[in-house]
Amino acid sequence: MSSISPLTTFCNMLVRFFEELKETFPEEREIRVALETIQNARKINPRLVLDMFYVNITKQLREPIAKEDEQYITDYARSKINTQYNEILPAIAIFDKHWVTLSESNKQGIWKYLKVLVVLSDKAQSTRV
Repeated sequence: MSSISPLTTFCNMLVRFFEELKETFPEEREIRVALETIQNARKINPRLVLDMFYVNITKQLREPIAKEDEQYITDYARSKINTQYNEILPAIAIFDKHWVTLSESNKQGIWKYLKVLVVLSDKAQSTRV
């Protein structure tokens, strides 16, 4: 019996996170497009999905996510979105656009997803062949 690889586990969780974001923010076209792109990329090249998240989120935001530093992440999102775009950024753009209007339970859900995704991306990155 084979177990699910850390890469597959990470990609599945990232897709679930974006599905939840899409349900929470159905008006956000960027989240829908990002979800579709991530789903397609996962089928073709899941390693690319991991690398994008790892470089843009895990390496840059590991500590602020652990500390739930919404201001740091909001500032980071603003600077990144103004200088570059990739499919992962809509997940952190919510800090700039919607954070103040979110319920406490939605905020906690987002923090939990981000913390788990950082751990999973580290694990998948460390098992690279």
